[in-house]
Amino acid sequence: MTSTLLLHLLACTGPGDPELDTSSTAADPSRPWRRELPPLSTEATAPRGYTWQRAIVHLHSSWSHDACDGEPLDEAGQPRRDCLEDLRRGLCEAGIEHAFLSDHPAHFATAEWGEEALLADSSSTLLPSPTDARVLSYACSTAHTMRWYPGVEDELMPVGLDRHVDGDAAQRDQTYNRYDGEALEAFTAAGAVRLLAHTESRDLAELQALVAQGLQGVEFYNLHASFDPGIRSEHLGLDPVSWLSDLGLFMEEGSTAEPDLFVLSVLQRQEVSEQAWDALNASAPGSTVVFATAGTDAHQNVLPTLMSDGERVDSYRRMLRWFSQHLWVDGDAESQGVDAAEQALAAGRFHVVFEILGTPVGFDLHLRASDGAVYEMGSAVPASALPATLVVGCPSLAPDSPRGERDPEVLVSVLRDGIEVAQGCGEHTVSVSGTWRVEVDMIPWHIAPFLGDDAETAERWMRAYPWITSNPIRVLSP
Repeated sequence: MTSTLLLHLLACTGPGDPELDTSSTAADPSRPWRRELPPLSTEATAPRGYTWQRAIVHLHSSWSHDACDGEPLDEAGQPRRDCLEDLRRGLCEAGIEHAFLSDHPAHFATAEWGEEALLADSSSTLLPSPTDARVLSYACSTAHTMRWYPGVEDELMPVGLDRHVDGDAAQRDQTYNRYDGEALEAFTAAGAVRLLAHTESRDLAELQALVAQGLQGVEFYNLHASFDPGIRSEHLGLDPVSWLSDLGLFMEEGSTAEPDLFVLSVLQRQEVSEQAWDALNASAPGSTVVFATAGTDAHQNVLPTLMSDGERVDSYRRMLRWFSQHLWVDGDAESQGVDAAEQALAAGRFHVVFEILGTPVGFDLHLRASDGAVYEMGSAVPASALPATLVVGCPSLAPDSPRGERDPEVLVSVLRDGIEVAQGCGEHTVSVSGTWRVEVDMIPWHIAPFLGDDAETAERWMRAYPWITSNPIRVLSP
């Protein structure tokens, strides 16, 4: 984010007080706020033999030049271990099971592959894949295993690299900075899932050309874009700083509002990016299905000011708590290999959850063909499968999700080629081709007790927010 934004923040809110009593930040709800989340695989059961696992996509470590308040390296030119420990702790506390890093290439391209590039230390384990060690595994104190995978973000965003692209450090840096088909070929050869960040600022014709050359997925939501005044104004068509007036509720001395909830001030669908995503699927060649992710884009570099819970505004833990990808990983945990999560990501077999509103259970989306065949999210379906049935399972809050006495309102929309054609859960007849997906919005009455002691103030926040976005199922034309 820009320095102008930081000045606005400081002027409007002032610093938090780390000495405040944070033992209670809500008006005695029946289930307290959870700063930490358990791993998804232990909290919710997925249908059809899959395991749900929580993943972050688009995340920066100490290899990114602008991470860690702009000082990611130590005096020896190596990634700062204190900042890496913040990242590791944040991932564990947010219940993340898979973190797909996306570091800027300036430093990352110079790192030798292996323990250096993967940021290994004595508390981690390098896991072998069919090619070489490339996944780092940590045992979290929260009793689950967290893995992170190397990747890069510049003009394109290859994640889950098996190795560096070819060449020396300078040549690698050049390749990682490219925005063309040759770069996509290099990323494919290096085993990456080929993504693109910041869809809101891209030319549609260029995106369509990239999809034809092997781009697999784009972002339909980016957190940086939600906060950045320039991006909001120029690319999202939103007021650049209107959300700043909402921050006082969460940063004023004596506030009882849960600080994690300040993201509600910018939580809304980024229609420009969603429209581009739908257009890409409408024009995708052959049986291509373009999936979409939500980009956390955390660097821990925006504002070290403390909020009322004694934690900095932009801590890794806080940002990673806000939303994630819920991967549909094939098989149970014991049978899954090191590549299982990456395979689910590459297949588009996941839905995105804005988990600041609560963890969902019971959500489902699949298409049942006329011959009984089942097609999951990310699938291309032949026209011969029609007529078919789109099955939407209704989500509800996981039993331990933070909540007060009043239930939320859940709004389910079925979209074909980006246009709502039906509402509600259950079975929907599909008789024509097109790209089908589901959006679930929520009016979160259940979290009103966490928005301070003033009921009237809390009610001002009761509007529809995005909760779940599925990936598409594309029914091909005859």
